[in-house]
Order: sequence, then C-alpha cells, then structure tokens
Amino acid sequence: MKTISLLLAMLVVLSVESRASDVSPPKGFTALFNGKDLSGWKIVNDGQFVGEEGVIKLNRGGGWLCSDEEYDDFVLLVEVRWLEERQDSGFFLRAGREGKNWPDRKYEVQCENSERVAHIFGAKCERDAKKAEGLLKPTGEWNAYEIHCAGTCCDVKLNGEPVSSATGLTHAKGYLGIQGESGVLEFRNFFIRRLKGGEKE
Repeated sequence: MKTISLLLAMLVVLSVESRASDVSPPKGFTALFNGKDLSGWKIVNDGQFVGEEGVIKLNRGGGWLCSDEEYDDFVLLVEVRWLEERQDSGFFLRAGREGKNWPDRKYEVQCENSERVAHIFGAKCERDAKKAEGLLKPTGEWNAYEIHCAGTCCDVKLNGEPVSSATGLTHAKGYLGIQGESGVLEFRNFFIRRLKGGEKE
C-alpha cells in the first residue's frame, strides 16, 4: 500500500513539473516565463511574486516584477486570472526602473476585473469600456491579453477582441513589468515577439 501511495505521489509531482515546463511559445514568439521560477525577471520594491507550477503568482502587496531585458516594438501575449472580485494589477510597457513603488516612467495596460479593464495609461487612450467589461470571463477563469506596441502606438485585445488603443507614445524603449497593487492574480503563457523596424504585426 505504501508503495502504491509513493508511486501516486511521484506521478503527481511529475505531472506538475510537466505542466510547468510546457511553455512552448507560438511560432515567432519567445517565452518570457519558464513555468518554474522567476529567471529573467527581477522583483522590485518588495513585490509579492512567485513563479511556480506553470504560473506567476501575485499575492497582494505592492512593488512590481521587472523584466531583465528592455523592449521597444513588440507583440506581447499573456493570460491572467483574477482569484477574487475586482483585483487590481497592470502590465508596464517601456518602463524605467526608478520609482518609489512603481516605475516613474512607464505606460500601463490596466489589468483589473472591472469596468477599468484594458485602459492604457500614460498616453492618449481610446477604449470601448462596455465591450471590454463584457468580454471579461468570470472570476477564476483565464483571460487572454494581446498587446501590440509599435512606434508611437499601442493596441490591446482582450480575449481575442480589440478593446483599446493609444497614440502619442514618446518612450521608445524600456522594461516590461507586472504591477503589484494588493491584488490576488495568476499569470501564464507569457510570450513576446519583437517587431522589426516598421513592422506592425
């Protein structure tokens, strides 16, 4: 009986490890998260982030999670699920690293399961708020963001549908980040594709 229990426990561990390592990106994309730890990222200002079991976990707190590399023009894919109602976070784009809690220089795509979802801060934003909120899946289910950042423009899709766009971006390059703002969230399938000069998609 003990042998059977041990074998079952080993199978569970192997299953979790397999899921964590299954981060194969779509064609042309690169994985930003390896599914096991926060290699390639830096926790800034005591952010409460952990990478394990195939997801990046945010357990309240402040601060942010900053990429090791800087990016200029790109397409970013990421899935998020909110574990409670109205949980606040955000995706930082072309950010600097200086700032008391979050970076002083940044653009931010709102990541909150509320009427504020997918708003773009830091530039002139146009957003279909009603459409965006209507696309949100119930608490605990995965939602997909697709963020295009090219030149002076940024466009956001939520669950496959365009919901917001911004123009007048002046910061040409910077870090990617996940904001900690007292929310309980999980992130997975974090992929990026760098865009070449003049390329939009």
